[in-house]
Amino acid sequence: MKLNPQQAPLYGECVLTVQLNDEECVEDEEVEFYLLFAGTTRRHLTTTLRVSHVTLQAVCPAHNRGETVQVTLCQARPGGLVDTVGEDRFQFVQDLALDMAQFLLSASGQRDGLEGALLLDECQIPLQECERLDETLALALRHIPLPPGWSVLGTDINTHSSTCSNTGTHTPTQMHTLQYIL
Repeated sequence: MKLNPQQAPLYGECVLTVQLNDEECVEDEEVEFYLLFAGTTRRHLTTTLRVSHVTLQAVCPAHNRGETVQVTLCQARPGGLVDTVGEDRFQFVQDLALDMAQFLLSASGQRDGLEGALLLDECQIPLQECERLDETLALALRHIPLPPGWSVLGTDINTHSSTCSNTGTHTPTQMHTLQYIL
């Protein structure tokens, strides 16, 4: 078996294609395939969709750390018999969207949280890439555990302070990250 792609961001959500070898192909339509991702501290089990007799697809799960994991393709036959079909290595990595999400979380609630930040429109990133970054940023923000009491409106929305601080909605607006929404 061969996985494509060979890596994904920590927040997952990309489509994985599993290419089966000739000896791994199963014509029986009642056989179901699963992918088991085994890392050092977490395991994930995902279902697959059979695209053809040699191709499967699955949605990559999220993972808790950047590392190379062992992926095992299992087949479940009627009656409960489960066999290992093949194995491959897969890498979970931290990407730009996750770095940006962590920066946005750390900058919100601080008056000068964007001091020295590079604005996206200064980078002259093409519109399609900005839209893709917007989508992956939203996925990354959903993946990160939020601090207690944190919200897109700031950490304490009941405070009537006259000092200005960046909230979870101000920060991406000032950075021109388009339309992310939690």
